[in-house]
Amino acid sequence: MILRRLDLLHLRIFERVRLEPCAGLNVITGPNASGKTSLLEGIHLLATGRSFRTARIGPVIRRGASGVMVTGRLEGERGELVHLGIRKGERGTQARVQGRRVRAQTELARLFPVQAIHPDSHELLAGPPGERRGFLDWGLFHSEEEYLPVLQGYRRALQQRNEALRLGSPDRALSAWEREMDRHGRQLDAFRRDYLLALGETVTDLRSRLPVEGALEWQYRRGWREEESLEEVLARGREREREMGYTLWGPHRAEVIFRHEGVSLSQEASRGQQKTAVLLLRLAQVALHRRRTTRPVVVLVDDLASELDPARCAGALDLLRHLGCQVFVTAIQGDSLEVSGWEEIRMFHVEHGQLRGA
Repeated sequence: MILRRLDLLHLRIFERVRLEPCAGLNVITGPNASGKTSLLEGIHLLATGRSFRTARIGPVIRRGASGVMVTGRLEGERGELVHLGIRKGERGTQARVQGRRVRAQTELARLFPVQAIHPDSHELLAGPPGERRGFLDWGLFHSEEEYLPVLQGYRRALQQRNEALRLGSPDRALSAWEREMDRHGRQLDAFRRDYLLALGETVTDLRSRLPVEGALEWQYRRGWREEESLEEVLARGREREREMGYTLWGPHRAEVIFRHEGVSLSQEASRGQQKTAVLLLRLAQVALHRRRTTRPVVVLVDDLASELDPARCAGALDLLRHLGCQVFVTAIQGDSLEVSGWEEIRMFHVEHGQLRGA
């Protein structure tokens, strides 16, 4: 799916704005604090139900408004049109596909895979382990239909076991949920290992295109001891976990430790090294998604030219062009980007909450 039209209502500085992008490269220019990033934020909100800038919806809503609404028109490979919409505000969240109200925002995400690369993307490496697990979840959700039911099954069992721990339930009650966690946990672990193996091969293929010097490596820790089943580990840890009130072992505690030439990217690398590594990982995800599903990803890149040197910036855009992605990139000035080779380019300029074609 590609985005053919985007309508924003009451999103940050925008009262109402419409964006009609092309299927190739869309460059949004404008001075700092003009609203460039907010346009990308609106696309991300439509695709995922959340902002990539904040965990709270309040700052996203225009001052004085009761909610924010984003609607979009997508075009499929055969020219079919799909209408999506989401509203978030004081009355909660409402999402629609083709005018039909949907219960889960995952229905929007499934139709409209979006990958965002922005100045805070280094949190993938520098942030808590949940950032790395979310990275794996994105790739597997969009490429493996069975992954989401398995993940949801594990989370339900984990929630029930945690509740049983807090209530002081007997061992037989805990045992039932431990079996469920073990069954789903083994499946999650297998999915993640397979994905990381394929991702590693893709990273190797892409390194020369960006270019990136040196090897990017990682170590996967599944969240419980390798030599034991999760059921055994949980049964042995019940007494301590009753005191804590939550489960200490399982895929929800999994971690991926990234290194570049033996240097930890979370603790010892510079911000520049982190950002280059994240760009490589995110673009490898996009490439792997394309290989596994044949469907392109819509890629949002905020302020690329200020984050990377010209060679890596040009390499990233050229790679996205070869992958057939619809791309939205922001810049203070359009001439800071190397855009040669793109068949379709559309330029936009935003200033003081007003959008126009450049």
